[in-house]
Amino acid sequence: MKKKFHIITYGCQMNRYDSAVLRSFLEEKGHRWTDDVVDADLIIVNTCTVRQHAENRAIGRLEELVSLKRKHPDKKVGIIGCVAQELGEKILKKIPTLDFVVGTDKISAIADIIDGTAEGKVYTDIDEKFYGLASPPHIEDGDFSAFVTIMRGCDNFCSYCIVPYVRGRERSKPPQKIIDEIKWAAERGVVEITLLGQNVNSYRYGDIDFPKLLEMVAQIENIARIRFITNHPKDFSKKILDVVEKYRNKIPASFHLPLQSGSDKILAAMNRKYTISQYLSIVEDIYRRFPDAIITTDIIVGFPGEDENDFLQTISALNEIGFGGIFAFRYSVRNGTTSAKLKDNVPETEKIARLNEIIKLGIRLAQKYSRKQIGTIQKVLLGNISKKNPEFITSTAPSGRVVLIPRKEFFKKFVDVKIEKASTWVLWGKPIIFHNKPF
Repeated sequence: MKKKFHIITYGCQMNRYDSAVLRSFLEEKGHRWTDDVVDADLIIVNTCTVRQHAENRAIGRLEELVSLKRKHPDKKVGIIGCVAQELGEKILKKIPTLDFVVGTDKISAIADIIDGTAEGKVYTDIDEKFYGLASPPHIEDGDFSAFVTIMRGCDNFCSYCIVPYVRGRERSKPPQKIIDEIKWAAERGVVEITLLGQNVNSYRYGDIDFPKLLEMVAQIENIARIRFITNHPKDFSKKILDVVEKYRNKIPASFHLPLQSGSDKILAAMNRKYTISQYLSIVEDIYRRFPDAIITTDIIVGFPGEDENDFLQTISALNEIGFGGIFAFRYSVRNGTTSAKLKDNVPETEKIARLNEIIKLGIRLAQKYSRKQIGTIQKVLLGNISKKNPEFITSTAPSGRVVLIPRKEFFKKFVDVKIEKASTWVLWGKPIIFHNKPF
C-alpha cells in the first residue's frame, strides 16, 4: 500500500540535498509527498549533530511528533541523518516510541520501512562505497537553483568535528554522475548550481580533481552560475582560482573559507593544518586576482585553551581580512571527537560574551561590504516574489547577497541591476538590462 510521507530537515545544505533526493526516491516508488505533517503516514526527521543546539532542536521536535501516534497509532515517525548515525540505538532510550533510526549511509532502508518489510528499527552501518541514492533531487516547479553533492564524508578530522564519525571517510562521486545530474536539473529550468561537499577542494576521482571537475561543470550548456562550498584552507589551490578566472561569467568570485580562529595555537589544537599566515596568503591571492571578491568565514569561540590573547588575535584577523560575512558559533563538545578529551576550560559566560562580540563585528563588516555595492551594476538572478516584501522580487547577486527589485512579471532571467540601497544582508536595485540568455 502506498503511503503519504513528509520530511523535516535540520542542518546544512547537504542535509537539504539528501532530503530532496529521498523525496524523489520515495515518489519513484509510488509514495506521495504531503505538506501536512498530521496527514502523513510516515514522518521523517533529517538531523544535524555538528553542534549540541542543532541536536537538541531535532530531539525536541521528534518528541512532539511521536505524540501524534497517540491519536494515529498507525503513523510512523523516525529519524535519519547525523544524529541517527551518532546515537543509534541510544536514541530509542530517549524516545522509545520512535519507529526507526536510519544513519547517513543506510537511507535506502526507508523504502523497506515504509513498505513494512524492514527487519528491526536501527540501520547505522557505515558503507564507504555508498555515494548516495541514485535518484536525482526533487526540484519544485519554479526552482532556479539546486544543490548537487559531489562527495560524502571527510578525512580532515578537525579535533572538534564529528562529521568524519557520522558521515564516514571521503568518497568522491564519479564525475559523469555529477554531470548527468546537473544536466537533468538544467532540463527542468535550473540555471544555478551549488556543488556541495564537506571539503570540495579534496574532491578526486581518478585523475579528476576539483579544479578539473569545476571546469567540466562550467562547460555545461544552460547552467549560468556555479557556486561551491565548503572550502578548506589547507587544500585551497591556485588552480581553483585559475578556473574561476577563466569562467568569471559563470563562477562568481565568492568564497566561503572557514578560518575558525586567528590564533596559531588554537588552530593547531583544532588540527586545522594551516597557520594564520598561510590563510592570509590565500586571502591576499584572492583579492589580488579578484579585487571585488567576497570572502565569508566560520569562527568558533571558546575552544579549550582559548585565552584572551587568542581571542584578540581572532578579532585582529577578522578586521584585517574584512570578511563579507561571518558565521560564528561557541564551542560545543561533541562526544567521540579528539577535543572532547580536552578540558572545556572556557566558562560558558565567557563563550557567550566572545560570541556576541564576534557577531557584532561580523555585522559591521557585512554592512561595510554591502554599502560598497551601492552604485555598482551587478548581474542578478531573479527568483520569486518576496514573502516579506511582496512588492519586490528577490534575486541573488554574484556575492550571494539577496537583491530586491521592483516586482514585475519576469522570472528565471538574469538582470543587470544598479544597486541603490543596502542593509547588512540585503541590497535594493533598479533593473537596467534583461538577459534572456545570460551567458
